[in-house]
Amino acid sequence: MENYKPEKVDYSKDVSKIWDRNHAQLNRIDKEAKDAGKLEGRYISEPYADGYAFYQITKAGLRKVKIVLCTGLGDDWAIPYWGAGTSIDREYAEVLLKNKDLMNSFAEKHGTMELAGA
Repeated sequence: MENYKPEKVDYSKDVSKIWDRNHAQLNRIDKEAKDAGKLEGRYISEPYADGYAFYQITKAGLRKVKIVLCTGLGDDWAIPYWGAGTSIDREYAEVLLKNKDLMNSFAEKHGTMELAGA
C-alpha cells in the first residue's frame, strides 16, 4: 500500500489549498486500502487540543499496528505519547477505523461533507 507523502506547506501561499490536497491524498490512500481489505494505508485520527492528530497505519501485525504521524494537514498535532510514530494495539486502531467509517457513511447518506477527523 502507498504511504502518505504530504505536499510541503509553503506559508507564503494559500495554505488551505495545500491542506485540501494533502487531505485528498490521505483520503484516497485510505479508501484504496479499505477497498482492498488492508489496514496498511488506512489512517486514524485521535482528538487532541482543538483538533485531531492524524496517523497512517504502515504495518499491521496480529496484535499491534505501526503508525506514523501525518503532517501537512493543518495544525499537525501529534499525540505526546505517540510522537512521530509508534505501535498501538490493533484492536484500538480497528475501533477507530470502524467509528470513522460509520461517521463517513452517515455523512454520505445525509448529503453532508466527509468528516475528516471522525
